[in-house]
This record gives sequence, C-alpha cells and structure tokens, in this order.
Amino acid sequence: MRSQRYRPVRRGDAGFSIVEALVAAAILLIIALGLLPVFSRSINDNVAGSDATQATNGSRTQIEELLQTPFNNQRLAIGAGSTKAETKDYFTRGLSSSGTDTYQIGSASEGWTTDSSGRGPVLWNRTTTLNEYAISDLNDGTLDTPLDGGTDPSFVHLKQVQVKIENTKKDLFGNGQGITLTVVKAF
Repeated sequence: MRSQRYRPVRRGDAGFSIVEALVAAAILLIIALGLLPVFSRSINDNVAGSDATQATNGSRTQIEELLQTPFNNQRLAIGAGSTKAETKDYFTRGLSSSGTDTYQIGSASEGWTTDSSGRGPVLWNRTTTLNEYAISDLNDGTLDTPLDGGTDPSFVHLKQVQVKIENTKKDLFGNGQGITLTVVKAF
C-alpha cells in the first residue's frame, strides 16, 4: 500500500467563493420572502380569533346576567303597545388619559356602554331583544306570536332573550365576526 503524498491546497479550493456565498444568500432570501405571508396571515388570524372570543364573552355575559334576573323584574319588562324591548350597547376601546388619540388597553373608558361618545372607537355593537310569550304559543313547536307588553303578567309564561353582537370592522361584502345567542326563560 502506497502512502499518499501531501498536496498543498491551492488558493481557489480553500473555501466558498464570494459568488457562491451570494447565491446561497439569495436562495435563503427567496425562501424567507415566501414565508412572510404566512406570518402576516397568522397575525391576522390571531386578531380575528381574539375578536371572536371577545364577542362570544360579551354576549354570554349579557345572557347570564339576564338569566339571573327575576322573571318579573323591570329589566325584563316590555312597554305596553310593543311586542319587544330592544337595547343597544357598544364595546369601545379605551382612550388614554392624556387625551391623545392613542388607545389604552384596560382603561376605565374601555368596555360596554350605552353611549359611546367621549370614548375610543366602537369595536362591537350588542343588541339585546326581549319578547314575551304564553306557553300555548309552543303548541305548534315555535315561538312566533309574541305578547304585547301590556298583557296581564299572569298570561306571560316565557321570555325570549336574544343577544346579537356585530363587528363594526366588516369588509365590503358584509363579512365580519358576529354571534347571536338566544335563550328562553320560563316562569
């Protein structure tokens, strides 16, 4: 067996050339640019998910509060001459205390309100609708004949509460996060 001789390394064979390094950097740049939309979409999806969670929690909170309210409470009353009661609330982002147009998460002006003036931008609209029914309205399986608010309370057996939350950030086609929850409260 012959031993191999040591050959000196020529200068051109010692490592990568600048051209090879630039080609490798260009390839990595193309791959990185291809991945940027994935991160952008991920951020948008996280914001949309947060908005949907906020809407769901806002509607559930309203439903739970109304379910805890006694059946004949004034909050669950409908005025005479009307078959439904409707209230509107707005979820606003909080303004900073400095009076600038910056927004502060957790500020005292953030949250649900019936009057959005002097607060941050409105993120959600919440409409709560209340209808009253007699138990006999269920004979056909649907609640479709609401009672007038002036009906004698002894004939009111069911109250339907519907909470609808809509996102004010709808796109041109009317798409946006929203949720509608309906519950029937029995006497």
